[in-house]
This record gives sequence, C-alpha cells and structure tokens, in this order.
Amino acid sequence: MKRYVSWITLGGLVASLLFCVSVLPEERFGTISKVHAQEREENTPCSVATLKGAYGFFRTGTTPFGPLVGIAISTFDGNGSSTWRQTVRRNGVTISDLFTSPAVPVIYKVDPDCAARFLNPDGSVFGHAVVVDGGKELFAMNLSDTNTIYGVMKKIDKD
Repeated sequence: MKRYVSWITLGGLVASLLFCVSVLPEERFGTISKVHAQEREENTPCSVATLKGAYGFFRTGTTPFGPLVGIAISTFDGNGSSTWRQTVRRNGVTISDLFTSPAVPVIYKVDPDCAARFLNPDGSVFGHAVVVDGGKELFAMNLSDTNTIYGVMKKIDKD
C-alpha cells in the first residue's frame, strides 16, 4: 500500500510540475519565443526597378597605378539610369571628390536572377554586380583587365 501511495504521490508531483511549466512565461526559463519569418516568395524576379533610390558605396582594390579606395553615393532611378558621386584615392592621391566632382551617369541592367551589369555610354560593360536582399544591397566588381576592384553598395533610403 505504501508503494502504491508513493507512486500516486510521485505521479501527482510530476503532473503538477508539468502543468506549472506549461503556464509560466517562456522568458523565465530562457527559451526563445516563437518567431514567424517574414514571408518572401522564393521566385520573385529582380529587374531594373529593384534598384531605386540612394545607395552608399565603398570599393577597394588594386590598379596598375597602385591601390585604390573609394566611397560614393549612387542614385538609381528604377528605370536603368543612375548617377554616382564619389571620392577616390589611388596610390594615396585623391583623384575624385564626392563634394566637388560632378556626378557621373551610369547605365545599369538587372536580370531576373538578380545579376546586374554597369555599362559605359557606348554600351560596353565595365562592371558586374549581384543584387541581394530585395535590392537593399549590391556586391560589385570592376571588369577592367588591369584593375582588381570590388565593392559593396547599401541602400540609404527607403524609396
């Protein structure tokens, strides 16, 4: 009889503990609350409209004239045209100034798979990029035979 009472008592104690744990806030035990990921369609294609607004841009690498570093503001219109204002230093010498040099027009194209190209006015391609995070960021590289330049663009505004 004592064993029977002990098992009932133990069973009741375990059931009480389980009930208490289930009604207490999860934060007390250090567990993470359930979070629902933002739903995003996997096959949402990119286009020139994916890039619209101002982006902060940094680039670095090497040229035949020495190392290069640059920062820029690139503004995309969502229709394939953009302008870039930048400060560039090559081998320790400033060759372009964000505040005084005129904006440079750049044509861009974006494929449905989010691969992008930057074109010169004559239509030749001078850079490749990958659009990531729905257009919030780009990874870019220069295609010049003599340069090894790469950079990152991050969206500044919400437009």
